[in-house]
Amino acid sequence: MPNNDGKKVNPMHSPAFVKYFKFSLIAIIFLAALLIFLTFNKSDDNKYENVKFIQYEEYSDDTDVVVYETTLGTFKAVLFEKEAPNYVKYYKKLVESGYYNNSYVFGVVTGNEDDNKGAHLYFTGGAKSADGETTEDTNTETIDAEISPNLWTFKGALGSFVGTDGLLFWKKNVAGSSVMFFGNSIISESKKEEVKNQDKIDSSLKGVYNELSDKLCSYGGVPEASQQYTIFGQVCDGWDAYNKILSAEVKDSEDEDYQPLDDIKFIKVYLTTWGDIKSDAEGPVDPSVSKEIKNNNDTAKDNKVSQTR
Repeated sequence: MPNNDGKKVNPMHSPAFVKYFKFSLIAIIFLAALLIFLTFNKSDDNKYENVKFIQYEEYSDDTDVVVYETTLGTFKAVLFEKEAPNYVKYYKKLVESGYYNNSYVFGVVTGNEDDNKGAHLYFTGGAKSADGETTEDTNTETIDAEISPNLWTFKGALGSFVGTDGLLFWKKNVAGSSVMFFGNSIISESKKEEVKNQDKIDSSLKGVYNELSDKLCSYGGVPEASQQYTIFGQVCDGWDAYNKILSAEVKDSEDEDYQPLDDIKFIKVYLTTWGDIKSDAEGPVDPSVSKEIKNNNDTAKDNKVSQTR
């Protein structure tokens, strides 16, 4: 994808990418995209009334798992081929070919708005160069977005968005070889209150939204990006390494340079199965978040007991 100077640019540095993911530069009402989706985009088959949050359901032993051995440690993620069949097949083919070996994490984005300042929103990986620019070795194939009502941008979700294809009203989001690894934008109490607000939600969807908002507030996520792009995986182990990448220092965020200050590489990326790793896997919820939830629940329980005495 050449620019005006004839230089190839990674699609994730395109205006479309900036438009959708530079949260600090977008003046939107929090959760606007999610509210619009839930309120106005109900399909005839009511698919959003029967959501299954499969990222947190039990995985079958033959579920594919991607292992990312990085310079900051190893993390793993399950793949959801039934929900994003075309993209997962494409991604697995790249993994099996060794495409991601010695590839780079080329962007780490942290929030700087008042309500998400300091939040580790996401990192982008899978580029052939440290700055994310397209090289002659970059796979530039695109896959039409596959958006499942059962997959959400919870913390640890894997997704892909590399731009749009088509013209005017026929534009569509497309996925590619670069991957987004989501963090958490819900770090303040005020933001949690906004997430749980159901005032604009269709009454038939309030049950689903209640469960969704509880999971977002409990486990973390980036709801601003929900139901817009191809989500195809969920981190299931190696949260310490994952969080190190999410919180990595960048060159100059004030100047929109989100490239890691020190190179972060995917040294080796390969496939295994859930059955092979499940006995030692931490699971799809960041243990540090689980510990915080437990402590909060214990505190609330103690307070309730003391009030009844």
